[in-house]
Amino acid sequence: MTGMVTENEVRSAAARIRARPAPPGSLKERVSVRSVRKELGGGSFGDIAQPLARWKADEGYHPVIEQADLPEAFEKRLAALARDLLEQARVEATRERLSDFAEVERRRERHEEILAEAAAQVDHLEDKVAALQSELDRLRAAGVAKPEAEAGPGSAAAPGTQAAAARGFVDALMGRKFAREADAFWAEVRDAVEAAMRERGPMPAHAIYRALPDALRRRGEKVGFPLTPAWLRYHLLRMAASGEGLTEIEGRFGLAGPRPEPGADRSAKPSPAAEVQEMGRRRFWRRFVHAVHDLLSEAGPLTADEILERMDPTWIGASERFQRISPGRLRFKLRGRIQEGRPFAELAGERFAAVAGEEPWDGESAMSGAGRNG
Repeated sequence: MTGMVTENEVRSAAARIRARPAPPGSLKERVSVRSVRKELGGGSFGDIAQPLARWKADEGYHPVIEQADLPEAFEKRLAALARDLLEQARVEATRERLSDFAEVERRRERHEEILAEAAAQVDHLEDKVAALQSELDRLRAAGVAKPEAEAGPGSAAAPGTQAAAARGFVDALMGRKFAREADAFWAEVRDAVEAAMRERGPMPAHAIYRALPDALRRRGEKVGFPLTPAWLRYHLLRMAASGEGLTEIEGRFGLAGPRPEPGADRSAKPSPAAEVQEMGRRRFWRRFVHAVHDLLSEAGPLTADEILERMDPTWIGASERFQRISPGRLRFKLRGRIQEGRPFAELAGERFAAVAGEEPWDGESAMSGAGRNG
């Protein structure tokens, strides 16, 4: 064929190619620019490409499915299923991106809370110092708080109560009384924090705050230290940084373990953070989900947030190497395991539970028979 081909010629050639059955023992011929050009006996690739693309869109042509030479009804259902799966993948990818964005936003808000609480505390202290300075100036003007070097002969006979009051105000102005109250208050806070950690293990600051006694929070208000999650987190970070018996890993605080004695055996079982350096992605997530199953077996049903609060912080930190774990991502992974028949179950309130089997779960095998979920 010579000259320019028309769209009708391209469509007719494509339809003829599509209608031919597959040769014995082979696949159907694929409708392409090259095969249409061969069918027409000529024509430019540019003239054929655009009309052929419109024909494929109009006819819903899917070469991979059609080359299998399946019945027409089954082809349509398979094509629809492929479109649904692609759309589901897009939805899940969007959820993952939104989950990451929400986590970043929560971290930013926590930092802003710390700064706001610190600024409020500074304002509170400045007001207190200004009030004490004013009171001291008043006492000096009344002749109560004169230094000994400036006192006259009659100064020694000043009443003891006035001298004691003056010393009290001077101590307060110098911050001594305030410092003593602060030290006593934060010692109580530390004792309560350690008690909560011994009971529940590593936790983020907001969970530790909820575990503190209400009486301790009220005491903080009385002594000028309003206790909030942001202010508590600030002090916990300082304690962890100075090595005061606490450790912080990826936003979770826990009790620091005892330091090994010199020459102690260092061949103990490595932590997950060390093990993960030798793991591939599949093995890591298999071990991670296995650790979640162990936690649920021991603690009972938990939500994704509660699982991450109680997980060993080294697992959370180690996930950074592959994909930062978050509550939304953990729910997605556990639901996928349930569909695969792994020993998990989802209960009301988005809580997950471990399903017990006849033998301990190996972290990989699916459940069998009636025990299977999903």
